[in-house]
Amino acid sequence: MNKKQLNAHWLVIDWGTTNFRAFAMSQQGEVLDNIELSLGLLQVKEGEFAQELENVLSGWLTEYQHLPIYMAGMVGSQQGWANVEYVTTAVGVEQLAHQAYRFELPWGASATIIPGVSHQTDAGCFDVMRGEEVQLFGLAKLTGDSDMVAVMPGTHSKHAEFANGELTAFASYMTGELFSVVSNHTILGRGLPEPSASGDDRAFLKGVQEGQTDQLTNTLFMARTHRLFNHISESDVLDYLSGVLIGNELKALQAKQVYLVGGQKLCARYQVACQALGIESTYINGDDCFLAGMAAIQEVMNNDN
Repeated sequence: MNKKQLNAHWLVIDWGTTNFRAFAMSQQGEVLDNIELSLGLLQVKEGEFAQELENVLSGWLTEYQHLPIYMAGMVGSQQGWANVEYVTTAVGVEQLAHQAYRFELPWGASATIIPGVSHQTDAGCFDVMRGEEVQLFGLAKLTGDSDMVAVMPGTHSKHAEFANGELTAFASYMTGELFSVVSNHTILGRGLPEPSASGDDRAFLKGVQEGQTDQLTNTLFMARTHRLFNHISESDVLDYLSGVLIGNELKALQAKQVYLVGGQKLCARYQVACQALGIESTYINGDDCFLAGMAAIQEVMNNDN
């Protein structure tokens, strides 16, 4: 790893279960450089987070010892560096800043871990997020929209509601993880050829429409019968399964206008589904939202000081 001399003012870190990403930021909030590693919580031995972080930073930057570090994600969970208590909805950016966990690193720099957010439903069940809350407040900052609904596609997709600039409610959907499990570990995905690269969305859209059901497991089985009776080709089965799961997730949406926050490729698939279901969607890059959210939180902290 080649060290870099950067005029960095602070560091932002997104540290999750499987991945680690760091951004070197200028005083004006511009990204000077970034690094991404497969150094998730699961790869850190016996809680040696400080040592692992210093190993990364010392190999990346020539000067890092004085830079304040702001972290978010599963690094603040029970399995992470420190168990930072969830902030409960409704929550504004000020509460995230005020309830962040601050400490000093072994090399003398200050560190901050942003808390996650919990939400209790009307039925008394709890939902949680860590990391997405930063993206959501970044979305609010970038769009200037204080009342909105956001969909954040991923392994565990999130649907979040904002009112008067506060995160008021959200729900998690295991869409990405279910797709992985169903396509790789059930008979539905067994023996399939490589997915078609034709750009034809017909099988996916068929899945989106048939995913508008209360009988999800029955509809998932249709991936097998559609294939047996030549309603879809073998190379389109995964597209169909993706459509069913995404369509079923979006069935829960009551809003007809949403922001899609995340990676471009996956959000593009959600946009196709939204259009088919009559939902207006606007894509915003997830990294842009994350960095804007961290900047908003840092601004509150600096004003407090």
